Amino acid sequence: NMLNRFGTYELEQNTTAAKQAEALQKIGYKTEVRDLNSGVQGIVITDKGLIGGADPRREGKVMGD
Repeated sequence: NMLNRFGTYELEQNTTAAKQAEALQKIGYKTEVRDLNSGVQGIVITDKGLIGGADPRREGKVMGD
């Protein structure tokens, strides 16, 4: 819900992250609250197999055997 590409903090609107804009500004960051089309997926390889997770806001899936 938060993104900073070495500049302005982009905060996803209508999330708890957006509520942090003022606090970030007080410590010197520029902020922008906007619609973010984010999504994170990941797979962890363990000794017992794969563990996966997908952002439910996106169309992705995580599957494994």
